[in-house]
Amino acid sequence: MTLLAKAIRSTGGRTLIVLLVAWLGWQLYLTLAAGGKIDPEIEQASEADAPVSVAVTLDFPPERFHTLELQEFGRVAGVEDNTVELREVAPDDVDSIARIYWVDHLGPLDLPELDIDL
Repeated sequence: MTLLAKAIRSTGGRTLIVLLVAWLGWQLYLTLAAGGKIDPEIEQASEADAPVSVAVTLDFPPERFHTLELQEFGRVAGVEDNTVELREVAPDDVDSIARIYWVDHLGPLDLPELDIDL
């Protein structure tokens, strides 16, 4: 009798298989949903292999936890309403941010124009 057959016959084995299938389904959902969260302008900017500035929008006002989690990907420039402003985000991290289930949208960060008279 193979190991897989033994696992299927036992309650613990079936539970483990169900949990594995559920986890794989969740990962597939996160991967598929991530593509629709990224603004095309951010996708183009991240292809240049230079750090990008992004506005991470949530469906709710971010709390300290969310800000600290996003700080792992870049420098938090501020929080306004439901949006966390991140600067210097590595291009590879854009997809990682979009895979977070509580992130609703990644858009370009509107940086203010500097008016410097010399």
